Amino acid sequence: MPVLDFKEITQANLANGLQDTFEMFARDFFIMLGFQIKEGPDRGQDGGRDLIITEKREGIIGNTEIDWLVSCKHNAHSGRAVLNNDEIDIKGRVEALGAKGFIGLYSTIISSPLGRTLDGLKRYFDVKVFDRELIEKILLENPKGKILAKRYFPVSFSKWEEDHPRPANIFFEYEPLLCKNCGKDLLPQGDGIVVFKEDPETETYVAFLWCCKGECDRILKNKYRSMGYVDAGWEDISDILIPGKYLAWNMAILNRLHEDIDKYNEEAFSSIKRFILRASQMVLRNQNEEQIRRLMSLASLPDYI
Repeated sequence: MPVLDFKEITQANLANGLQDTFEMFARDFFIMLGFQIKEGPDRGQDGGRDLIITEKREGIIGNTEIDWLVSCKHNAHSGRAVLNNDEIDIKGRVEALGAKGFIGLYSTIISSPLGRTLDGLKRYFDVKVFDRELIEKILLENPKGKILAKRYFPVSFSKWEEDHPRPANIFFEYEPLLCKNCGKDLLPQGDGIVVFKEDPETETYVAFLWCCKGECDRILKNKYRSMGYVDAGWEDISDILIPGKYLAWNMAILNRLHEDIDKYNEEAFSSIKRFILRASQMVLRNQNEEQIRRLMSLASLPDYI
């Protein structure tokens, strides 16, 4: 299902001063990809092109520059596919402008007839199509692309960010939560579980660990079982990363400590503190620059390593 709503970009056929926005987006999109803009968007007769961009290619015996003719079609508001008659005489336009390739940047998809036309042109020059799905994929997988998406698609990108939270800048640099067996970082997707390991004789937690579900959990369970320890409870990490659950889970730990229900050895207690701090990166909000400066003027966070 599409994430970015291309209808957030103003229609190209409305004379409201924003009708060039999709071409501006195209310019910024190709700059992000590393192209140079040879001729940018402007109003008036464009000679059959919206942009001419230059790609630098590094070769074994030297570097070459390839010019691409870029055609932008913004049909998102109508939902109509880009048709053959929307792209008149592509070959003639490419040759007239001295380009070596053609790029279609479209906010919808192309029709089957246009697809066949473009396939036939590949015998003469390079042809590339960026439809809405490919554009979205590139933007959301690239840090610079996310900045661009936030600028041109503020509403739909904000919704996507809510569903795909990034670690907050709680520490000076990101602190991963590595599986105790295989070393995979469990924080970004909330993968895996946390497990309390208890010494049944002393009723003391001797370990608190996090790991992938399935094989990693089984390996660690067998390891601690061989030492005489048992599982005394577990939680899905994805559940703990829900803000309300995170608070409830922490309060439960504090209450059980206060009421002398649970006992931890040094290793287990140090480990659970480490987990709480690292998990906070996915639960708490980002600190702004003023807050970061203020934090640096106050006492530092407690050592948890």
